[in-house]
Amino acid sequence: MKVKEVIEHLQAKGTWVNWDKTRDIVLYGKTDKEITKMGVCWVATKDVIRQAQQAGINFIISHENLFYEQSTSPNRLLLESANEKKAMLDEGDITVYRCHDVWDMMPEYGVADVWSSDIGFDFEPRVVSSYNSYANIDYLTVREVAQKVANAVGKYGQEAIQVFGDLDRKVSRLAIGTGAATNIFSMQKEHPDVCVASDDGVTNWIAVQWCIDNDMPLILVNHASCEIGGLMKMVDYMNLVFPDLQVQYLKEDYQVHSILAKEA
Repeated sequence: MKVKEVIEHLQAKGTWVNWDKTRDIVLYGKTDKEITKMGVCWVATKDVIRQAQQAGINFIISHENLFYEQSTSPNRLLLESANEKKAMLDEGDITVYRCHDVWDMMPEYGVADVWSSDIGFDFEPRVVSSYNSYANIDYLTVREVAQKVANAVGKYGQEAIQVFGDLDRKVSRLAIGTGAATNIFSMQKEHPDVCVASDDGVTNWIAVQWCIDNDMPLILVNHASCEIGGLMKMVDYMNLVFPDLQVQYLKEDYQVHSILAKEA
């Protein structure tokens, strides 16, 4: 099987993607080479690339961009590190494809639906083109909701989460977003009284401040922690669709450790 056959399958599935402006592109390498093994990860860190080299994997699907950022005024240290990654990819003859816009919204196996499944409430069917999911909950406290969210991210290495607002307030409608695409303002049309967002999807001076001003409890999790589950599920999907490929998850070590203050 060739790399481009896997890519073509994913692109055919992503009917909700604007293919004129998408993040789902080949980030490095060639697509016409034959492969027997494939790696999946949230982001292709240097450690992921090393794992691929050791396992003889020469095709990686990465959800996020492994080269940090693109700019007309690049940061020297970022550029140097990106070039080091490219040298490692060359050494292993590894192609990297970014599958982001398709997999965020992929029904059942994708990031948004796996994230809501991990939290465990009875979420309403998600509009396939939406990053947001909603659930009616039985007047739990913000603290109880936050505990379920913390349990959900705990298995992916995040030890604690952040909560803004009254922990003892009773809430009945939950809205959650997906990764950096989290937009608490788009959630408001469904009238939630508590929101879950990722740390890359909000800013303190806009979203957090608005939540505080408008008495909207906000639960924040790490971007990686709420998405990695969906990428792990991609392994199951790929093994089902491409049984002749050996597909495995490559761990990027995005663990979020927490140090509690001794004096608060």
